[in-house]
Amino acid sequence: MAGIKVAPLSRTAAMDPTPDPRALEIRDAACAAMIAELCDAAPDGADLDAIDTFVRGLFASLFAASQQKREPPEVAAPKIARIVARRARQKFPAAAPTAPTTAPSAAPPQPGATITGKTTGIDRKILAILTEVSGFYAAPIAILSGQRSRRAQALALYTNWQSHLRRGKDNAWLARKEALRLQLDERKQEKDRDGFIALLEAKADWSALSRHLTGDEVDLAVTTDPNIIAALATCLNHRQGRNSEGARCHHFDNSKTLWPIPNSTRARWKR
Repeated sequence: MAGIKVAPLSRTAAMDPTPDPRALEIRDAACAAMIAELCDAAPDGADLDAIDTFVRGLFASLFAASQQKREPPEVAAPKIARIVARRARQKFPAAAPTAPTTAPSAAPPQPGATITGKTTGIDRKILAILTEVSGFYAAPIAILSGQRSRRAQALALYTNWQSHLRRGKDNAWLARKEALRLQLDERKQEKDRDGFIALLEAKADWSALSRHLTGDEVDLAVTTDPNIIAALATCLNHRQGRNSEGARCHHFDNSKTLWPIPNSTRARWKR
């Protein structure tokens, strides 16, 4: 990708549809996830619009170049995300990290257990179960999405409102709050991001909007070993779908939790 010159693009031009809907879906999901991650890490008072515009323009330009070279979109998107993340972090420094107030995991060390991704703030029983299953299979488990801030959640809703979120109808809580959903839809139609987020701040029940906000849910990639998914589903509530950033994933939350894991349950896990 080195040496590609990126011409400034408007937000609309950057996201013009491509002939391949699947490539468009992969691009937009990866781009939205990157924007949410960078905005979540940005210090208070950061220009989120500038981050959004920069990431969209650069991501779209690099992705278009990769498609001209006929690079598979599922290969190009992660590669481009790394390039965009590196350049964006140089341009928009992140806030200093804060130390977690509680230990991130209640699980004892397991031989061969590896959990990757953002684990800070995730419920300790969820982490304990992930660690136990990872150790059982001696295989790493990658967390695609863990705890989110309100700002990251609101931004993900705004960014993906008109795509897979179906104007809020895909969110169980918003689907029951028709008046608020229509008000949010009006803000989105007007491209009033600040008004959209302010309305959520004023009226949303954040604990009902997403369990990610309290660290009570994690998302794993659809490419995760099916045996690992099946084992986790014996101990946590599981469903498959898309996350707020648009990525297809497995959702696991602690509305159903089996911990400690009895030997009778572990005996049902397939290798």
